[in-house]
Amino acid sequence: MELEERLRTQWTEAAQDWIDIDHVHRTGMLDSWMLGALGEVSGKKVIDIGCGEGRFSRLLSELDATVTGIDLTEPLIERARELGSDKETYLHGDAENLDGVADDSFDLAVSYIVLVDLLDYRRSIREAYRVLRPGGRFVVCNVHPMRTASKNIAGWIRDSSGKLFYPVDNYTEEGEREFLWWGGPFINMHRTISSYVSAFLDVGFVLEALQEPVPSDEQLAEHPHFDDEPRVPNFIIYVLKKPWD
Repeated sequence: MELEERLRTQWTEAAQDWIDIDHVHRTGMLDSWMLGALGEVSGKKVIDIGCGEGRFSRLLSELDATVTGIDLTEPLIERARELGSDKETYLHGDAENLDGVADDSFDLAVSYIVLVDLLDYRRSIREAYRVLRPGGRFVVCNVHPMRTASKNIAGWIRDSSGKLFYPVDNYTEEGEREFLWWGGPFINMHRTISSYVSAFLDVGFVLEALQEPVPSDEQLAEHPHFDDEPRVPNFIIYVLKKPWD
């Protein structure tokens, strides 16, 4: 399928750009939300599904978690292995099919802005459920559907005073959205909040919390360009639990 192949290969082409950029929205805001949602990670087995170059996996291992990171993009996995410690294991694999990963083998699972890149997101959610132990938590961060909905419009609508509003259109029309990133076309998949929540519930997860991250006063003072984040949510976090048998 052409779209599936595009989603799989665009990250290989963009891998070095991803390694080189400043991940300020993650380090400056989202990491703290993700760690809060995960809770205590010391001594826990964590699977980072779609780990990229391993940045968040390394952060978790520094907090005394034992981490397995999986990603389909070979240059990113190679980078993760170069920078990783003996508390991390990095596997070249597919977020939609965690072949070789045993059932009920992890305490925590992470999907850190990955589902927006997948064609079969429901399969990835099923796989996360499968590899989690009963009572385990799955924390999913994604680009907020309010930011992915519109077609053919790049970012804020501006008037003479600056940023006027962020357009939301075609919200219920799910599918690919193409935009320019690093000077070339890139695709994310748009889906509604209800589609994601339904997918989590259908596989058996319990939704414990839904969060729309905004910067703290301290984070905003350090990163003044985060001033748009409270206006229109840029990200969304789902905190999910696999029930006890």
